[in-house]
Amino acid sequence: NSKDRYSILTNDKEPRRIVNTCINILMDIFSDNPASSFGFIGSNSINEGKENTKRYRVYKTIINTKFGNETFEHYYNVKNSAYMLLRKTELAKNSDLIDKIENYFYLA
Repeated sequence: NSKDRYSILTNDKEPRRIVNTCINILMDIFSDNPASSFGFIGSNSINEGKENTKRYRVYKTIINTKFGNETFEHYYNVKNSAYMLLRKTELAKNSDLIDKIENYFYLA
């Protein structure tokens, strides 16, 4: 119930296991839903600003490695440590998709 629950690190020192589990979930959704796109915010740790956080940089590196540019457009919002992996077919159908998703991030 901590107000800092998204800022506390596990001290596991090995985030790849957790991130790879998330990527496996993304791949399942990707396979099942041809309209799927993804987004996340790399939360800031305690005493870290919200811009270009450590988590954001790790997520960005891993996602860029695992997902190419053939199916998805990669959009970065460094100021807010937000990352969007948007399916190109959905962007073609909905020109304001980026704005809708960014608004959702900040309203949620």
